[in-house]
Amino acid sequence: GNPGIADKIRSGKVAAAGALVGAVMKATRGQADAARVKELILEKLGVSEG
Repeated sequence: GNPGIADKIRSGKVAAAGALVGAVMKATRGQADAARVKELILEKLGVSEG
């Protein structure tokens, strides 16, 4: 786990979500939809882009 990333994203550093997206893509061997994964992460953390 990496709780620090979640805190960074919550504090407005949406780019930090990229690290989590990367981890998901690696875990799914590139099968996941990166844009959708990022959307879900931000949704889960209650953060909106822009």
